[in-house]
Amino acid sequence: MPHLSLASLTNQRLRVILVSLIMLTGFVTVTVAAAPGADAQQRNLVVFGDSIIADTPTPQYLVNRLGSLSSNSSLSSASSESSETPESSGSSFQQCPTSANNYGIRAGHKLGLPAWDYSCAGTTSISPGPQFSTQVDRALQAGALTPATARVIITTGFNDTYNNGNQSEQQIRARYVDAMRPQIQRIRNAAPNARIQIVGYATITDHDHVCLVHLGANIHDRTYAPQVGYWERLSQDMQRDLAHATGTQFVDMKPSTRDRGMCAPDHLRGWAGLFDFHAGPGNMPIHMTDRGHEHVANVIAAS
Repeated sequence: MPHLSLASLTNQRLRVILVSLIMLTGFVTVTVAAAPGADAQQRNLVVFGDSIIADTPTPQYLVNRLGSLSSNSSLSSASSESSETPESSGSSFQQCPTSANNYGIRAGHKLGLPAWDYSCAGTTSISPGPQFSTQVDRALQAGALTPATARVIITTGFNDTYNNGNQSEQQIRARYVDAMRPQIQRIRNAAPNARIQIVGYATITDHDHVCLVHLGANIHDRTYAPQVGYWERLSQDMQRDLAHATGTQFVDMKPSTRDRGMCAPDHLRGWAGLFDFHAGPGNMPIHMTDRGHEHVANVIAAS
C-alpha cells in the first residue's frame, strides 16, 4: 500500500497529532444527556457510553464544548467556594448531543426495540469529566430502565486510560472495575430482565501505527504511536474485566474489525483518520465512520 514518507515528521509534530487525538475523544467535554419521551414500561434498549457510541456530530460537539467551557468559566467563582466531586462535575442545563444513527440506535432498530440514548462524549469512570454514573442517574430518573427493558448497551473505558498515565495497568483495570461494578448493579436492579452487553471498541491501530492523513486512492501516512496502541489494548482488558466481574456479556469487536481500523483501505475503513474524506460518511474525525457503526450494530443484533 503506498504511503507518505515520515522522514520529515518531527517529534514535535507527533506530539501535536497525539494531543489532537486525545482531545477529539472528548477528554474534557462536560455534558449530560436528555431522554426521549416514551412509555416507561415499553420493551426497550438503553444506550450508555462515551463519544465512540454517541457519535456526536462535529459541529454540535464543538458548540457544546465551547458552551461547556464558557459555563465553567462563568461559574468558577461559585465553584471555588464549594468542593466538587466527579459526580457533580456536569451541569444539568447542558446537553450531550448524540447521533440518531450511532450503533446503539441502529442495533435497536435491527432488534425492533426503541432505543433510549444516554451516551455522552468524554465519559469517564475514574477520571475528571462527565461521569458514567450520571448517565445511569438520568436513565433511572426518566424511567428508561424497567423490568421491560430488553437490552442495555455499554461502551466506555478509553477515556480512563490516558487520564491515568501515572498508574500501572493493573491499578487502572482494578479501579475501573471497582467504579463500574456498582453502576452495573444499579442498572440490573432497575432492569432485572435486561441483557447487559459491554461492547468493546472496534479496531483502531494497526500494529501500534495510526494513519491520520488520507489523500485518497489508499495513499496515507503511517505514524508510529505505541501509546495509542497501549490505550487500545488496555481499554479492551478493562472492558473484559468488567464483564467477567459483573456476569455481563463482553462483545469483542476486534476479530471482525481487524482489517477495518484507521489504516485500512478506503473501501473498508471503519475508523476515520484526522484528515480523512475517503472512508465514507461519518460525524467525527478519529472516530468511527457510518460504515463502522453499521458493522458494530449488526454484530450486536446478531449476538
